[in-house]
Amino acid sequence: MNYYGVYHQDYAQRNGSICDAPCVSKGRMMLCAYHSASEDSLLAMVRGRLRNRRALASALGSAGEADPARLLLRAYRKWGTDFPRHLEGAVTACVMDAAADRMVLSRDRMGEQPVFYARRGEKLAFADHPDTLLKNAAADPVMDLDGLRELFGLGPARTPGRTCLRDIAMLEPGCALVLEGDSQRIDRYFEIVSRPHGDDAAKTVETVRGLLEQAVEEALPLNPAVMLSGGLDSTALTALLARRREGLMSFSVDYQDNARDFRANAFRPEMDAPYVALAAQAFHTQHRTVVLDSQSLASALGRAVSLRGFPGMADIDTSLLLFARDIARYARNVVSGECGDEVFGGYPWFRGEAPLGEVFPWSGSMALRESLLLPEWREKLRLTEYVKDTFSDRVARAEPGHPCDPKERRLRIMQKLCFEYFMTNLQERALRMCEGAGVTVLTPLCDERLVQYVYNVPWEMKFMGGQEKGLFREAVKDLLPEKLLRRTKSPYPKTCSPEYGQIVRQMALRLTMDADAPIFRYLDREQVARVARSDLNPADTPWYGQLMSGPQLLGYLWQVNRWMRERNVTAD
Repeated sequence: MNYYGVYHQDYAQRNGSICDAPCVSKGRMMLCAYHSASEDSLLAMVRGRLRNRRALASALGSAGEADPARLLLRAYRKWGTDFPRHLEGAVTACVMDAAADRMVLSRDRMGEQPVFYARRGEKLAFADHPDTLLKNAAADPVMDLDGLRELFGLGPARTPGRTCLRDIAMLEPGCALVLEGDSQRIDRYFEIVSRPHGDDAAKTVETVRGLLEQAVEEALPLNPAVMLSGGLDSTALTALLARRREGLMSFSVDYQDNARDFRANAFRPEMDAPYVALAAQAFHTQHRTVVLDSQSLASALGRAVSLRGFPGMADIDTSLLLFARDIARYARNVVSGECGDEVFGGYPWFRGEAPLGEVFPWSGSMALRESLLLPEWREKLRLTEYVKDTFSDRVARAEPGHPCDPKERRLRIMQKLCFEYFMTNLQERALRMCEGAGVTVLTPLCDERLVQYVYNVPWEMKFMGGQEKGLFREAVKDLLPEKLLRRTKSPYPKTCSPEYGQIVRQMALRLTMDADAPIFRYLDREQVARVARSDLNPADTPWYGQLMSGPQLLGYLWQVNRWMRERNVTAD
């Protein structure tokens, strides 16, 4: 992993082998990180890309300083615990001050970089991966009732700040964890806030275009390739990159025999391949299509769990992992259109006049989730009640705070929840799978300046022209051929292969025959077997979002069991 630290450690030598990065101690504080600095009683670490490094260096009177960790030390000396407000970009930062008995650990504004921590008594350990904390015995692999509810009621999503494990918390985006002596607090230094929007349509389109251009410009020094699906988001980013670079490499993912197996539906009305070809030709990219097979998708399910540290999105994860491995042969950085649907309103739950409802619209069938539990656990966990209470609580937190009409209020709340639950899960997927393949994924569409601005644009304007993501389309209309500009929203391409469905069906049935499978402490073997033997109709097996049903449900359950077994997870 990339970093590991302990505040108020007892024995530094016991921690040195947890992370293979350089390890430095100051008093009772220890830090292992690849990008760190030490000065007097201070330790500092930066992980990720500090977007405003030059401006920060200038503000600190250190214009010649290129080391972000040393800049962080100067920022701490000037601003103290308030330094996270001055950092921009997808960056995790930590300063440990042995003389003041203080530590400040911050997570980036949009949650692109994960930060986990666990506290025992006066000792706190943190890392970028939950398994690091388990390996060091900073936390026990134990779930409480709420952890089980998260795993089976909300999974693969998680409530902000929580994990499935009782002892391990996750620092929320835009937050800093501050420890001074035995006291602990969380400071929120950044939040997407709701405000009235004063710009007219023309000014809004102009501003969005400028913010898009700015975000892409800032990725250029990394010489990135681009993931190209032929959808609006990736195609627009490809167009913006191609204007600035000749010989841009683009990559798309497809599946063996997809032309034969593909079946159009309301979520995915068309295949990507014709649009990918049109975009690659229009922007003169050096294009490669990565073709994946069903057995490889299934075989990588365990690796995907290890990379995330938690059960994930089954083959939606493994396909990205295998896709990124192929990209890594040609490029170390790649631009993705991830987050465009959350920011500009591409999902089905942003359309129509339906009320907020009682549960998250991407949670799938709560009745299905309940039905898989053993009767005694169904009674203990009360999944539907937990999810409804969680939803109600998050809705209250997401209230705009200023007058707006009922439709606008509903959509602003829904978008805030989508940022917190849906987008963070996809960001974790993108980071972990690409990182596991040796590729850094760049997501310009979740630049917080763009997200904050677009969040406050009225929804009537976001749906400019009567089409989802109409504002985005208007902002890039001069870049794209009409056919690409007007393409209907289509999600990340998952396999349609009946062979893959059969493979995970057999994996699930073998699992039900394993007498020691830990997942069946909580789930009903016969009910899981019945689902595995069914035709896996998406209408009957909706689990999560637009992509997880049927085979993905079985893959998720297999991943849950793998996660429990490898970490010896129990419930308290």
